[in-house]
Amino acid sequence: MTEDKLATLLERSLAFQAAVQEHVGALVPASGARFEIAYQSNLLSLEHGFSALILIDQGLLSSSFSLLRPQYESLLRGVWLLYAATNEEVAKLTQPLTVLSAQQAANADFSVKKMLDKLDVCTDAPMPLILQLKEFKDVTGKALNDFTHGGLHALSRSATGYPIQLVYDVVRNSNAVVAIGAQLASILSGYTENMQPVRRMHEDFADCLPIIGSHESHEPA
Repeated sequence: MTEDKLATLLERSLAFQAAVQEHVGALVPASGARFEIAYQSNLLSLEHGFSALILIDQGLLSSSFSLLRPQYESLLRGVWLLYAATNEEVAKLTQPLTVLSAQQAANADFSVKKMLDKLDVCTDAPMPLILQLKEFKDVTGKALNDFTHGGLHALSRSATGYPIQLVYDVVRNSNAVVAIGAQLASILSGYTENMQPVRRMHEDFADCLPIIGSHESHEPA
């Protein structure tokens, strides 16, 4: 792995995410609280992904890596809200923000494990998507948590530096989450034809997108 190859990936990734933003920016979610809140959660994921890429491009790697967990969790929450959340759970996340509503949401179990468990038994959710989300967590989860909370991975890497291969793999895996986010936004629009630009992006930017199951790197993605 060379610095030139990483620089090329960053340039291509910026172009990829710009294409995703243009596509998603032209979409609106189908009407209904469930669709709208799932869409908003997905937008958070896309924002985290773009911010992480910008920070990597600026050399702020520790801060960038700390965004990868909320990038993944926001995407997962969007999928869960669409397919598996109860009406009561949707209501808790769509009510106006007050001290009481914040406390109720904090007391609810919206954990990654619960969301994945609910999706795992949801007959409406597309199983290939659920398998991708589960495998991504299995491969990257512990290290992503560590970077988010400033643990050993973050402390060690910030002191000794980040291998180019690690940064390269993180960018590609973050792009993979962005790609799923583009799909989810298209689904939430309610129009199947909105998936066509996403499929073209997968082809045009295949060099930026790993197959999550390839296990390219286990630290942290």
